[in-house]
Amino acid sequence: MNKFKKVALLVLSMGLVVSTQTSISHASTIQVSVVMPNQWKDAISPQIEKFNASNTDVNINVLWGAAQDQLIAANKAPDIINTGDLYIVGQRDLLMDLTPFIKKSKTINVRDFYPNLYSALSFQGKQLALPYRFNVGLLYYNKTLFDAAKVTYPTATWKQGDFINAGMKMTKATGTTSTQWGSTSTFGWWGEWLIDVRQSGGDWLKDNVVALDSPAAITGLTFFRDKVTKYHIAPGPKDDSLGGFAGGKTAMEYGGHTGNWPSYNAVQGLKWDIQVLPRGSATTKGGELALEAWGVNAKTANPAAAYKVTEFLTSADFLAVQFSALGLPPTRISVANAALAVPFASRKSPQNLEALFAGIKSGMTLPRSIPFIKVTQEVVQPFIDKMLEGTLTPAQAGSQATAAANKALSIG
Repeated sequence: MNKFKKVALLVLSMGLVVSTQTSISHASTIQVSVVMPNQWKDAISPQIEKFNASNTDVNINVLWGAAQDQLIAANKAPDIINTGDLYIVGQRDLLMDLTPFIKKSKTINVRDFYPNLYSALSFQGKQLALPYRFNVGLLYYNKTLFDAAKVTYPTATWKQGDFINAGMKMTKATGTTSTQWGSTSTFGWWGEWLIDVRQSGGDWLKDNVVALDSPAAITGLTFFRDKVTKYHIAPGPKDDSLGGFAGGKTAMEYGGHTGNWPSYNAVQGLKWDIQVLPRGSATTKGGELALEAWGVNAKTANPAAAYKVTEFLTSADFLAVQFSALGLPPTRISVANAALAVPFASRKSPQNLEALFAGIKSGMTLPRSIPFIKVTQEVVQPFIDKMLEGTLTPAQAGSQATAAANKALSIG
């Protein structure tokens, strides 16, 4: 055999060895799948790539823009499940108990999570997920409109009367045509009226029975209706909303969603901030507190690897990036404290982050022991809509909604 053939065979054999070693190395790296929305990709990809580069045993495989529900229905659920406080009871068979892994972990530091956010993901003694973002109902306000009307910005000591008075001063019309609203109205969703019910001392459920017909609940429903029909500071179902809060012609939003921050900041010239909700007729508590979380698929082939990824996705460093780049309110106290340490004037909107984190204490989670979303939207909401349309009084709406919801839940 001439020397050229020997060299060729040597190169070929070396190539096979390298190829085999690469294959073995790749095969030994566990791929942990998770679904994330496409709009996170630019901000999150560098962190994912950094994790993958520094971990030879576990890599994160992000299914960008995939539909998690469809994957679950097709028995192709990802290793990491995007869940939340409203879903863990219904998903308890889908989610793995993280408690044993948390007890063994030397790095997670669960005390760094806000306690009520962490505990909201526990069921029957099992920690089924770890929180990565939260939403809480707050009062949003347009600084430009407040300045133009010479109305003092909302404070943490505001009561409902202060809110109404400010709204009336900033509601404008030319003839019968509205040109500016004092506040938004939330139709077709519980996001505002349930806050009013709770701040009046009522609630959706009392002793596991729907109680929207209680005197306190009716007081709250009345306040919700009166913003539109009595004080006329918010548009009714047939009024022009003028683009809502983002439209720049509405002074306040009662119970606004933190998920709207990116869209508000994308509106050129919209100067806005947040404040805790005004005190209701009975209490300051009642702003909707909701959270999203990462859990581990109970059927994953690699529980330890999936937990490692879950711990990383809820780590302080990762949550800090999410908050800075995407505006996702962090669930860890250390990340919140770092954000609060930034001088007020140097913060982008919203600047009043103190209100955001204070809202965690006064916020209330939604009932998770029942199919809350389905029953509220399909059974209860039509009665609330009729109340705003004027065909039902608050008492009638509360009574009829209660009877229908209890029947739907078979508890009345």
